[in-house]
Amino acid sequence: MTSNLTRISDRCDSPLRTMCAGRRILPLVEPRRTALLLHHDARLLDLLTRLFEARGFTVSVAATSMQARTLLADRDVDVVVAEWDAGVNLGGEVYRWALDHRFELRDRFVFVGDEVPADFDRLVAGRCLVVRGSDTAEIIRVAEATAGRSLRARSADPDPQWSEADRPTLLLADDDPALLAVMAELLGDRGWAVTAVESGNAATAALDRSDFDVILCDWNMANGSGGHVFNWVVTFRPWLLERLVFLAERPGDGAERMVQGRPVFAKGADSRQLIETLCAIAPPRRSA
Repeated sequence: MTSNLTRISDRCDSPLRTMCAGRRILPLVEPRRTALLLHHDARLLDLLTRLFEARGFTVSVAATSMQARTLLADRDVDVVVAEWDAGVNLGGEVYRWALDHRFELRDRFVFVGDEVPADFDRLVAGRCLVVRGSDTAEIIRVAEATAGRSLRARSADPDPQWSEADRPTLLLADDDPALLAVMAELLGDRGWAVTAVESGNAATAALDRSDFDVILCDWNMANGSGGHVFNWVVTFRPWLLERLVFLAERPGDGAERMVQGRPVFAKGADSRQLIETLCAIAPPRRSA
């Protein structure tokens, strides 16, 4: 492993020396991409740092989850490259922390590991990839694609009221068009990117196309009920179960018995507790 890292490092350094020899370095006009690298192996961390810097990244490094959380607490990054496999849970710890404290970073992680962790799919839900630590070229490729999306989102509007890339996605399903419109506006103003549909069947079709960070669904709908949505999620998207919230006309209509402890709120009741529950699942974040 040591000899492989040395050869990769030498190949990286040689072109840099050739490119820089005799040339005046000009300041960058475009914003530099930023990366946080998290790994317990100091040699691989050093190699990745040089590779990322050679690609024009501003790099921060961490060897523990505490160091990574401290760095992420007060700064923005375009990509987080973090070790996470069956034996080392550094990336998993930081990702769980990010879901609670820096939710807008949820799709900016690239995980490095030789084996996919057992709970990876349930927690990450298709947002991020795992790349082998020995495949540095693939790590760079995936990280550049991830950072590119983040940088484009930050550069699109220098002063938005809400950063679209940072808005958690919310699927709202209700067969009452008037209530659907009112709730979609309310939740949009609160900071979620709302997709509104008028039936349970339309909700499952939307879920079949993409995941959502939180799902708010009426229980009593004619064209596919909330129970239908719940059963579909259990069967086809079980990692989304923890993101489901239901609305019911009245207590005791069967929702509570079926949904395995997921929150059920009475329609027309005070929305404060509902908003708090949605925030606990996918907190909206106002851009700085």
